[in-house]
Parts: sequence; C-alpha cells; structure tokens
Amino acid sequence: MSFGAIQSYRGWPVAAARSCAIVCAYYAAARLGLTMQVGHSNVTPVWPPSGIAVGALMLCGWRYWPALLAGAFVVNVTTGLAPLVAAGLAIGNTLEYVLAAEILRRAGFDRRIHAVRDVAVLAFVALGAPVVAATIGTASLAVGGVIPSGAVAFVWITYLIGDGVGILVILPPMLAWRPAEWRGFEWRSFESRVRLRESLVLAALVIGCSLLVFMGSIRAAYLMFPLAIWSAVRFGQRGATSTILVVSGIALWGTVAGTSPFAQLASADPVTDTQKFIAAYALTALALAAAIGGQRDAERAASEHAKRLVAANRELEAFTYTVAHDLRAPLRALDGFSEALREDLDGTLSVDARRSLDRISDNARLMGTLIDVLLNFSRLGTRKLKLRPVQPAAIARNAFDRVVAGASGRTIDLTIAEMPACSADAALLSSVYQNLLENAVKFSRDRDVTKIDVGWLPAREAPDVPVYYVRDNGAGFDMEYGDRLFGVFSRLHPVSAYPGTGAGLAIVKRIVSRHGGEVWAAAEVDRGATFFFQLQQPA
Repeated sequence: MSFGAIQSYRGWPVAAARSCAIVCAYYAAARLGLTMQVGHSNVTPVWPPSGIAVGALMLCGWRYWPALLAGAFVVNVTTGLAPLVAAGLAIGNTLEYVLAAEILRRAGFDRRIHAVRDVAVLAFVALGAPVVAATIGTASLAVGGVIPSGAVAFVWITYLIGDGVGILVILPPMLAWRPAEWRGFEWRSFESRVRLRESLVLAALVIGCSLLVFMGSIRAAYLMFPLAIWSAVRFGQRGATSTILVVSGIALWGTVAGTSPFAQLASADPVTDTQKFIAAYALTALALAAAIGGQRDAERAASEHAKRLVAANRELEAFTYTVAHDLRAPLRALDGFSEALREDLDGTLSVDARRSLDRISDNARLMGTLIDVLLNFSRLGTRKLKLRPVQPAAIARNAFDRVVAGASGRTIDLTIAEMPACSADAALLSSVYQNLLENAVKFSRDRDVTKIDVGWLPAREAPDVPVYYVRDNGAGFDMEYGDRLFGVFSRLHPVSAYPGTGAGLAIVKRIVSRHGGEVWAAAEVDRGATFFFQLQQPA
C-alpha cells in the first residue's frame, strides 16, 4: 500500500466526523429557516444553510459536497415533500453552493474581506449563484404540484433572494470568526480589555435597538445603520458580521411576527422589503469594514516596511563603519612601510623605485580620503535634520570664504544675490553651497577670471517657491551624460584634468533629497554650468 493511500485511510475518521458535523449544521440551520417558509414550499426569505454550505466548501474543501447534498435531501424529505421533489431541491442547492465557492476561488476572494473588491465579488456571488438553485428548485416544486402555477414567479424570486441573503449574512461571520484569525491575539492586554468593554456596550445597543425597531414601537429601520458603522470602524469584519447577524435575525423575527416596520406597511410586501433591508445593511457594513481593514493593512505594511528600512540602515551603517575601520589598517601599513623603505634605502633607491614608492603612498592616502568620503556620505542618510529658518545668502557667503581660502592666486568674480529664507538644516545647506562652489571654482580654473553667480528664481509650477542656483563660466559638460552627474564617485572629466573625489555632487543630491527637494543641472560644453536645487517649503 502506498504512503498516500495509508494517509488517506488514516484520515477518513476526520473526514467522516466533518461530514456529520456539516450535515447536522446544515439541518439545524434549515429547520430554523423553515420556520419562515412561504406556505408549504420550503422556500424562505433567508436560507441560512446557503452561507453554511459555501463556508464549508471554502474552509473544509471540495470533497465535502456529498455531505451538503445529503443534508439538503434530508431537510427537504423530512418536511413531507416527495423524494423526487426533495432530490430536485437538493441537487439545485448543491450546484449553487459548488458554483458560489468556485466563483469566489477563481475571483481571488480574500477570506479576510479586507478590500471593497471582495465585497463586490461576494455580492455578485450572492446574486448570481442562487439562480441555479432557484430555477431547479422552483421547477421541482411546480412539477411536483407543491406550488400552483400562479405562484411560480413569486416563489422563484423569494428563493433567489433568500439564498443570496443567506450567503451575505452567514458566510462572512464564518470567515471572520474562524480559528485561524485568532492567532497571536492577546486577551490580557489593556487595549483588549478596553475593547472588550466597548464590544459589550455595542452588543447591548445592537440587541436593544433591534428589539425596539423590529419588535417594539419605534418604526425607523434606518436607526440601525449608525450601529453598523460603529461596529465596522471599531471592530472590523468581526464586529460588522456579528452586527449583521443579530440585526438580520431580529428583523426576520419581527417580520414573521408582524411587528417590524415592513410588516406594518399595508401596501408593501414585508418579506421582500425585509430581504432588501438585510441585503443593503449587510453590504453597507461589509464594504465599510473592508475599506477600513484594507487601509489598516496598508498602514501596517508601511509601518513594517519603515521598520525594516530603519534596521537595514543601521546594519548598513555598522557594516560601513566596520569596513572602513578594517580598510584603514592595511592602508596605514602600506603608507608606513613605503615611508620606512624610503628612509632605510634613501641612498640606494633608483628614480623609478622612489617614484613607485611615492605612488604607493599617494594612492594609500587617496584611498583613505575616499573611505572618509564614503563614510560621510552614508551618514547623511541617518543624520537627524535640524530644520530652522535660515538665510541662504549668508550661508553661501560663509561657504565661499572657506572655498576661496584654498584657491590662492585665482581671480574670482562672485555675485551673491539676496535670496528668500527657507527652512533647512543650516550645516547641511552650508555643505550644499560649499560643494557647489568648490565645483564651480575647480571647473573654471582655466578662465582668466572665474565668474560665479549665486541666486534664485521662482519655480515655474509654483511661483511662490524659490529655486536656488549656482552658475559658473567653467568647462561645462555634455547634457547627454547629465544623468551620471550625481552618482557617488561618478565623473564626466578625467581626474588628471580636474582632481577630486567625485562625490561632491552626490553629497549635494543626498542632502537636498533629505530635505524633500530635488536638484538638477543645465550646461553646455566650454560655456559653463548651472546647478539648481529646490528645498521643501515650511508648512
């Protein structure tokens, strides 16, 4: 015997027990529903077994359809219907349940019902699948002589809506309250205790108001909708589906007893009006709970994503520090040993050997500089911004004073216009201007007079938003390669012509992005370049 056969053989007691449970639940729900049957047709305003049957197929699996067929047949044959008529009703009902479960599966229905789309799919199933059972069942009743020909249309529409309402009322709470939804729930937390008290108050109001509206003297069914909103907003699908179940049950009870607002309207059909109310009430509560559930899922996902990003940034920072620390030691060794060789062999080194040692030392120091730049660049993403109102013109002047100190012998014509204040981190904005001004001074060194303009202009889309710029008359660049400007260690000119680390513009972009702004450039080869940046404005 194969392993699969052994497993199947061992699992049959569980399957048999589930089948018996499904038949019993179906039969009990059916007997409850038949207390409201239309005449002696076995057709009721709400057919609870339809929701139970579809839920059983979704939660337990397709192989339990024979249990549904058996339950439906037993229910109908024990009410006094002929076996052939009972068989027709049972076949129609079973086909409806299988069709409904299959449509939900193929449509990608989420059992949590956390999207309005899921509610729309459920409404489509509740309206479409019962057509099969209503058609086969009504035909069986008519052929069997149970109902007169003049009642066929009424029985068919009641059958259709009753099964559909049964799906809307019974299936959602089965899905919302299934055991899998309780994993990880903490009953003893303070928040849970508060919500438990609130839920008890809500339950008392739902029951009390339902009795007053459908069994008492208050004839205003619309008063029940605020309770549906409360349950959906505060308790999601569990609260919404529970409220739907209670309100629907009491509304049907009142209609049968003749005390509901719908039964008091002499010109109306109380059964149909009750069905319409239950359907509208159920769809309203389900849709609202689904929209809120979807929003909470999105917020939860965003929060988890933010936590993962924070953790990743911390790991990256630790990794960068470790790598930088581990790299510095061999670099210091290279520089130190090359210097020691130069001193020990000072009189015996050839020109080429001395040049090689100089290259080793220079490249070791350059590598150390690049590591420092990389560390500073990575820290820009984690540093907390200290936003306050600042004057860009004053910050640009201070930054230029630091830049011009390393450019002795150059003739630099600097113009700094008065600029509107902005909200920024003063130290980081100073770094932006220092990098842009260093860039302007470096790439205009071949000019007799370096001209640099620092100013602002209004944004095209929002004239009240300032766009700051730094313009020079230097070497410029080809705009075809402009997308490479702001990458770390990305260069458009050879390092031999314009020395540097190649990280200045990357730092500028990182800082501006941290402020919620953007940076871009415009240039022509040998005709200078202009760098623009726009910061997020204060609220």
